[in-house]
Amino acid sequence: MPESLTERTALDPIAALRVAGSGFSVHEPSALHPRFREPAFLEYAGITPPGPATSAELLPARLRRRVRTDSCGTPEALLAELFEVNPGSPAGARALSVALDAFSGSVASAGRYEAEVALRRAFHDGPRALRPFLLDVAERHSLACFEIDDVTDAATDSRHHRHAAVRYLSSRCAEPAAIAALEGFHASAGNGYDRLLAAVALAGTGRPVIESAVWPPRRPVGPGGLTIAQSMLLGPADRPGAGASGGLTVLLRGLGDALGRQPGIGRVLTLVLCPAPRLEPGSPLVTGDDAHLTVRIPVDHGLPPAQTDLAQHRTSITFWTRHLLAATGLVPGLVHVRYADDGSVAIADAARALGARVVFTLTADPHRSLASRYGPGTDPDPAAAGMDLHRMYAADRLVAAADTLLTLPGRAPGELERYFPLLARGGRDATAIEEGITLRTTGDDSARQERLVRSLFTQDRDLPRFSAAARGLPLILSVGRLHPVKQQDLLLRAWLDRKLYRHYALAIVGGDLTNPTAEERLVLRRILMPAGAAPEAAGRLAVLPALPNSSVRLLEHGLRRFLPAATAHLYVCPSEKEEFGIAVLEAMEAGLVVMGPRRGGLGHYIRHGGNGFLADTGDPDRFADDLTAAVHILTTTPHAARAIGEAGRHTVLTRFDISQVAARFAGAYHRTVAAGALATHQPGPLRCDSDAKV
Repeated sequence: MPESLTERTALDPIAALRVAGSGFSVHEPSALHPRFREPAFLEYAGITPPGPATSAELLPARLRRRVRTDSCGTPEALLAELFEVNPGSPAGARALSVALDAFSGSVASAGRYEAEVALRRAFHDGPRALRPFLLDVAERHSLACFEIDDVTDAATDSRHHRHAAVRYLSSRCAEPAAIAALEGFHASAGNGYDRLLAAVALAGTGRPVIESAVWPPRRPVGPGGLTIAQSMLLGPADRPGAGASGGLTVLLRGLGDALGRQPGIGRVLTLVLCPAPRLEPGSPLVTGDDAHLTVRIPVDHGLPPAQTDLAQHRTSITFWTRHLLAATGLVPGLVHVRYADDGSVAIADAARALGARVVFTLTADPHRSLASRYGPGTDPDPAAAGMDLHRMYAADRLVAAADTLLTLPGRAPGELERYFPLLARGGRDATAIEEGITLRTTGDDSARQERLVRSLFTQDRDLPRFSAAARGLPLILSVGRLHPVKQQDLLLRAWLDRKLYRHYALAIVGGDLTNPTAEERLVLRRILMPAGAAPEAAGRLAVLPALPNSSVRLLEHGLRRFLPAATAHLYVCPSEKEEFGIAVLEAMEAGLVVMGPRRGGLGHYIRHGGNGFLADTGDPDRFADDLTAAVHILTTTPHAARAIGEAGRHTVLTRFDISQVAARFAGAYHRTVAAGALATHQPGPLRCDSDAKV
């Protein structure tokens, strides 16, 4: 009788699934909801759910299974399986992203000739909607299997076909017919995105179609100077807290500046996405000073794509990154990616094509939260389940491909090995490096500080703001992107339910409230509806949209000066978990007492009751208890409150200065490049179970 997951291991069901492989029983009790369990069992154990295949998530799961077991099949059979895919759906986009990897396995086993034949046949006999994928696969492998006339004809179907055609023709830019077609696309381009795409594709031909205003010439990096690229593809790069942009945006801005001052680092590139509508005529794609440049990677999307949308743009991001960096002479020697998603996989693909080493910061996200998110009694969205399974696959791809693995400090012992069996079997480890912040320099910014504090009281037609009754009260401040995992609504409910508004006002800052995403609208409703039903707290709640990071920090530093109170102001991060907490560090540096989640990495530097507070943010009642207890300490022992705030500030000043952090990252980068000069890294297999064919 096969052992069950719980009998074989004390791990949670997700970790057990990833190490158990095909050795567990199909009759395992329902530790996971069927909407998650069925594609998960198919991916990790090859167990197909009974009945007709009704879930769109089963095809991506089956393809991931093929990559994991190194059984991708022939190119023809693989492509035939994609004929029913809807490329415009999230599940279809994920399936094609995995199929891109599977096709690489097919080419390796069957050979280039068979791959070309299969692509040509699918191009003519398969659905036209699949043609952009076929063109991108051919471009990826430099397969000259399509007639130029057929490619230009396909380009008339839609902009997706047109863009894929341009990408494919770039791989044949030595042929006069391909050059003529690309020049035609460039001349007839009706928007900035199309014009730039054709220009980048033509760059390899030496044609002078790239205007210097788009990417001004830069000085060459000095001898021995290493060019580093770091990617931040989620949310607007200029507004942390809006959309999906958050603490990583702040970190990379400061880290990039500090790395550029490190010995042996010639230049730092921060790669961000630029939605097509923001490609203004003459607006450069490369900005900044010579030491730290921001490179805007164009993306055919109206807004910065959400993480769930990145699969649709994987081939495009890879193409733009590879060709734009080559065209501008900004080829990096090392690329550092940090998220487990298709955007990071795309950047890593480009890095490999450019000959750069790859560094990946590894965390057990989303792995550690899935058992509770998809357990019995939940009602999960199948698309969300599919996305989380796909992110685990992306993380495995990056672990296998990375030359160096880094992680954040504060993880539980053995956590990474528990969720990433690849590490244990490959004898690899991830080096922990603390992150940090840029310490504020003092200056005459009192007028801006006062203006920002006053904005909390400036009445708004749509959003609550403080009334005069809030003056003299200490403040609970929470800053971050509006997203369900950030749980600002949890903080609001605790503040209302425990009547903490009698002692503390509450200010919530974050979100693009002019053009909100679906997540931002949801969280905003969860804040405004209960607040509107509590007239007794009126005038003591302020909700502001996301502010530039410099403004947030001025506000935090200005609170004690321009909003004096009898006890300390409190900064609260109510997130489900925080891997590190850049915003928490910034609040500590401003002298605010901080509270953050126990789950994640904050416990690495916060001593509960010493230099801040930790709270259980996984349960509303326990969080309300923890918040109430902290408020009680602060209001009854003001001297203790001041001491906690000063201890928190001291922690940041002595441990988390970005210059110190940059030196540690630079050391890891130099070691990676030095090791790469001795041995070329070959990406390892993706196997997660213990008994599969490799």
